[in-house]
Amino acid sequence: MNTRRVIFLSVFGAYQLVVFLFTFFMESKKNDLGFLLSLFDKITWFKYGALIGVLLLVVEFIWAKRDTQNSKSL
Repeated sequence: MNTRRVIFLSVFGAYQLVVFLFTFFMESKKNDLGFLLSLFDKITWFKYGALIGVLLLVVEFIWAKRDTQNSKSL
């Protein structure tokens, strides 16, 4: 695995870990309606966070496809 892929997968793994920990935090606050309603104002941040995850997935797909094409041409 090349250095570019290792760095990318490290970033993607860190992103997934943050999302995972965030869901546990939200679950622990599920009875605090005031806290949950205060998060509603920040819903735009969640959209951008989800978009980052999708973009990271697309980048990985493109890199994997390029590596496959490069290995076939060798």
